[in-house]
Amino acid sequence: MDASNRITLRKWAKLSYREARTDLVNLGRLQGAMDKAGRSPTLSDLRNHEFRTYLENRQAALFAHFVGEVVIKAPVNYVMCEEEDYDCIVRWRAQNRSCYLAVQLKEIVPTHLNPKAKINSELAKLSKYTASGSSIVAVHLNQTGLLDFSNLEKPNTSFSEIWLYGALSPSQSMWFLYGNLLKEPMLHEINYPT
Repeated sequence: MDASNRITLRKWAKLSYREARTDLVNLGRLQGAMDKAGRSPTLSDLRNHEFRTYLENRQAALFAHFVGEVVIKAPVNYVMCEEEDYDCIVRWRAQNRSCYLAVQLKEIVPTHLNPKAKINSELAKLSKYTASGSSIVAVHLNQTGLLDFSNLEKPNTSFSEIWLYGALSPSQSMWFLYGNLLKEPMLHEINYPT
């Protein structure tokens, strides 16, 4: 491991990580309370500056939790840490040591916000990014309807992995995680934590 990687890992180790599962449970409770009070923010509200941090943290927590549940099979924590080619860091323990992964968060927005937002065109945009080669991309598919995974086009990118995730039900109680798109992707179904 070269010196710059050791410095980066030391920096990442000092960050304050959040528990993805705990955050999602709490966010679910908050959403339920807001729904009951008739004060639930809309998707458009979440894109406003006031709620933007909430949206980004939720996306990072969702991805971290899903990867922990079905890929790593261990609790995964996250921290928002925007740099050149990533938005957050995920951390987990394996063989008595901490493991880290830099994640670039992307979103395919709902069609009522952008009717032209299509998965393949958004994936193609990843070719314009210069990534370290160890960073990965997590794409939140925030659209309704069925996705035909066989029609997905692998982009030419410097990211090491691409993962897709999104709600399978309008209630958002069931989600999917699909990846790694650049190798032999697998589809996983995951319940939202309660």
